[in-house]
Amino acid sequence: MEEKSILICSDSLEGIFTGVYDGWTLGNQGRQVEICVEPPAQSQLFAQYQTVETDEEKAGKVTRTICRSLGRQTYEQICYAAHSVEEDKGTCIYYALREGLAGGKADPDALQNLKNPYILRLAGMRLAVWHEMHRFLGFVRFREIKDKILLSVISPDNPVLPLLGPHFADRLPGENWIIYDEKRQDALVHPAGKPWHIRRQAPLEERWMKGELVEEYASLWKEFCQSVSVSERENPRAQRQNLPHKYRKHMTEFGENHY
Repeated sequence: MEEKSILICSDSLEGIFTGVYDGWTLGNQGRQVEICVEPPAQSQLFAQYQTVETDEEKAGKVTRTICRSLGRQTYEQICYAAHSVEEDKGTCIYYALREGLAGGKADPDALQNLKNPYILRLAGMRLAVWHEMHRFLGFVRFREIKDKILLSVISPDNPVLPLLGPHFADRLPGENWIIYDEKRQDALVHPAGKPWHIRRQAPLEERWMKGELVEEYASLWKEFCQSVSVSERENPRAQRQNLPHKYRKHMTEFGENHY
């Protein structure tokens, strides 16, 4: 029976890449490898469990190998998949990379081989995260709270905050703003003129969650949305497809009315 090693790492790109680095040696020894971002609910027989501490140097080596051997596009695809909510993402990334680097020969097209179940699964994760991230680029709404801080509250299915950071930092470099993932209680924090960072498990005060919204701006935004709407051309079905209900509760123009 093939021996199995289950590596438990942090739920981050660096954590998963550290797991890939450590798992590579084990794989070369003929062991089956699983990379988990949290301990499995049930222990498996004949498996060795190992906790992997995030190592920036190891993660950097994996990053450089992917970019150099498989290309920047492959690296970006893996980054999206690494931000999936799916529990098996680490294992899929590991075996997809072993396919792309099999026998010490890099094959940039290997990750297009959807006959490989790990690569097929990885492609589905990447697509789901990519779609959700791009939706939030348009659906994020900020409100002004205490000390002129801009706050946006979102409830993404996947932990996409790190993917949103570069976009909003580029567009609001001189503002103090926070994008808050209420599902995970994580905050993407951007101090004016400084780099953004993620604060994990940072619950916001209830009054901040409601927000001391500047009412005149909220009213202007709602009036604008109503003024550009043409009732004769309303298509509720298309509206639900382009803007699902789950995104609307945090959008200023809908307020408390989620049609």
